[in-house]
Amino acid sequence: MKFSPQILPLSLLLMTSLVVGGCNGISIRTNADEYITYQATASTVDIYLPSELYNHDNEPLGEVVTTYCANNPEAIEVGVPSINTLKKELKVQTQQRGGNALIITDCGKMIYPACSIYLECTGLAYLLKS
Repeated sequence: MKFSPQILPLSLLLMTSLVVGGCNGISIRTNADEYITYQATASTVDIYLPSELYNHDNEPLGEVVTTYCANNPEAIEVGVPSINTLKKELKVQTQQRGGNALIITDCGKMIYPACSIYLECTGLAYLLKS
């Protein structure tokens, strides 16, 4: 079977047109902007020991708390957040209250009857004035 020398270029042009035209309506959605904002927000808050913080002029903003509970195998398989992730959430909560300093009072694995895995972090949010 012989093909005309014009069929190959025409076929290639047709295929390219279909691919380009077919991808015309595709949109891509991402949460990259939320992730970057979250990371930037957490980076504006520093963690202090109580003895370090009390040497500065500060304003207490209250307690911040974050928890994680998993009681089914699917949630455990997806992955348990790290302690650093929970601490980062405390930093974000502190910044949302207008603070820039955080004392972590307790953070780790706890026992909670309704959860097979329960993590909790608590802290005190502050605004350092100096």
